[in-house]
Amino acid sequence: MDIIGYCAGLLTLIGYLPQTIKTIRTRETKALSLPTFLIIGTSAVLWTIYGLGMQKPAIWVTNGVVLVCSAIITVIKLRA
Repeated sequence: MDIIGYCAGLLTLIGYLPQTIKTIRTRETKALSLPTFLIIGTSAVLWTIYGLGMQKPAIWVTNGVVLVCSAIITVIKLRA
């Protein structure tokens, strides 16, 4: 089952990385929803805490990286 968790986590990361990279490069966030990234970031914090508590690296590593991506986008959005 852990392999399924790692695969799901990898796909989640692959889904966030292009948007994060594009946002870093262009600094363009007009079309991005701030509430969406605040919700995603909050969810990632909670999942990271849960994953740490349950000692499930597939959960906490993935959501830790999602949290970083969401935080980067949110900070750039707030500064724009």
